[in-house]
Amino acid sequence: MPTERELLAEIEALKKKLEISNNRIKTEKYGITWLDVPEAFEEESENQLPILTEVKEKAIKNNDGKPTHLLIEGDNYHSLTCLNYTHKNKIDLIYIDPPYNTGSDGFRYKDKRILDKYPDGTEVPKDHPLRHSYWLSFMNKRLELAHNLLKDDGTMFISINEVEFAGLKLLCDKIFHPSNYLTTFNIKVRHEDRILRGDNDFHETSEYLLMYRKSNKFKTIKRVKDNTSLSAYQYKVVEKIDNPNIANIAGREVHIFKAGEYEIERVEPSTEALKEYNIRGSLITQSGSASEYYELNLRSRKESDGLGTLYKVIDMGTRGDGLGYRYIRQPFDTTGTNGFYYQGLPLNKKDTKLVPYPNFYDFEEIFNNVGYEGGIKFTNGKKPVDFLKFVFSIGTHNKNSIILDFFAGSGSTGQAVLEQNNIDQGKRQVILCTNNEANIAHEVTHPRLNNVINGYQQTKNQKDTLFELTLNKGNLEDNSSILEAIDKYTNEPYKSQYDDIKVEVKKGRFIISGYTKKQNKITGLGNSLKYYKTDFVGSNNILSATDDDKSYLAHKAGYLLSIAENTLEEIELSKCYQLFENDKKITAIYFKEELTEMETFLDKVESIKKPIALYLFSWGNRSEFESLFDHLDHITIKTIPQPILEIYKKIYNIVTV
Repeated sequence: MPTERELLAEIEALKKKLEISNNRIKTEKYGITWLDVPEAFEEESENQLPILTEVKEKAIKNNDGKPTHLLIEGDNYHSLTCLNYTHKNKIDLIYIDPPYNTGSDGFRYKDKRILDKYPDGTEVPKDHPLRHSYWLSFMNKRLELAHNLLKDDGTMFISINEVEFAGLKLLCDKIFHPSNYLTTFNIKVRHEDRILRGDNDFHETSEYLLMYRKSNKFKTIKRVKDNTSLSAYQYKVVEKIDNPNIANIAGREVHIFKAGEYEIERVEPSTEALKEYNIRGSLITQSGSASEYYELNLRSRKESDGLGTLYKVIDMGTRGDGLGYRYIRQPFDTTGTNGFYYQGLPLNKKDTKLVPYPNFYDFEEIFNNVGYEGGIKFTNGKKPVDFLKFVFSIGTHNKNSIILDFFAGSGSTGQAVLEQNNIDQGKRQVILCTNNEANIAHEVTHPRLNNVINGYQQTKNQKDTLFELTLNKGNLEDNSSILEAIDKYTNEPYKSQYDDIKVEVKKGRFIISGYTKKQNKITGLGNSLKYYKTDFVGSNNILSATDDDKSYLAHKAGYLLSIAENTLEEIELSKCYQLFENDKKITAIYFKEELTEMETFLDKVESIKKPIALYLFSWGNRSEFESLFDHLDHITIKTIPQPILEIYKKIYNIVTV
């Protein structure tokens, strides 16, 4: 039986072991926490069901075969809720430029607890105790909904500055998972000497662009590096004798020049000069290359042929630079261990390689000349169109992609999509969401898109790049593409569209630019636009929607359904049914539970030859009317409103958990 002293000693020993174990255990979880502050929309969503309603007088229609884009006015939380029904897993790329929460950028938070005192939202100054919690609460709910919208190979881009960068990064890691974080681009937006406030401790010249993917199904896009840059092509081989020794080495005819029988001159970079390569590393393993040939056949001849010996290997590299031979030489002195070879400019783009994009870009010049883009003056955080085209280039190569911006602001993303489609004949569709704060949707976003679509009066001198080509030996010798571009862009219709067209060569690139002077007419790019507003139906919680709520939702869901099917043109509306179309198919909706107009509706559906997405009212997941359409092969039957409610229930549960 242990004594009391022995038991106390054993207890002390166990305490020490426990202390050591506790020191080894990390109890803190890496991540982000904040005080979740309830937002005004939660009260609205508790008792109403969000829908979209078309504002028909703001539609812009052109029968030009180009895409129809969407502009949605309302709190972007409600817009994203509706899009979770219409576009779940359909979006290719999302770009947003949210409020930076600087304390002076006008960010307001509609704190549900004090709406009676501040119905327009709580100001969030720098010293507000809930400043960061307000912002993170605001962003978290919206990013959760946005994540659902992306395709598995979709990407998300967010512009931000240093105030909320750290919190946003951790928030996005939580929502997207750290493995789907790709990079943060450092974007120079102002000159280091362009100081707006001298009382700041530091001058902020850069902002950040976070890039995430939905999953590993997105494969990083790399830039094509053109090996035809002239700067490295600065060598010329001068053969001083006409009758070098000729040998057959490994089945190839080789002309051998001893030291003194040739000269290698350094010349001004040009298309006729050669580039020098040191034969080492990965070059040696390239099958059929000059490096491999040297390692297998010429390195061993260094002593017998002598240092500095030059070999002209006939019929090597003809598909690369077209010279018909490749120069390879031994090192000039005994300290050199590797040989060298000389290559001319590649003939075509096949001699390019893919390299990663850098994570720093200098957009300072275009950020400081962005105020009048789109013919609308707007200087509060407007993002340049060319910057957004860069985002598209690294986020998707799909010319038929769907691009979403749910902090649309001035509509820069919309203009960028329209311009990019015009450049590469793409069919991208853009969806813009704005809360119309300070009437921005009516005074800036919609007028700007109308300008870009239909044309406008230029308010500032403008330069457009019409054609750009990196010069290489191939396109200089066969200059047909250059001549065709000159003929195309210096004549009609471009000649009438621009005040001046300049053809120039800058830094090895052939460029044709169109210049428009102030007050001149900018030609519209075409396309069409549909304008929607968020609205609400019903009077009960989503989880306890009554039959009346369901019936009313079905009656008002037509525009949601037309957006889901991308059949945006309404062609008929009666008391019981609604029809929408695009050039390829029809969306037909029978939104009543009675047969009042079913016979007329059935006749219309039977007479339509296009494929039809047919929505029928149902109290559950199957409609009692379905059998009426069994004889029609060109229809796909779906029910409403239950699938809409199921989506909304999932969103409600996420927000209220």
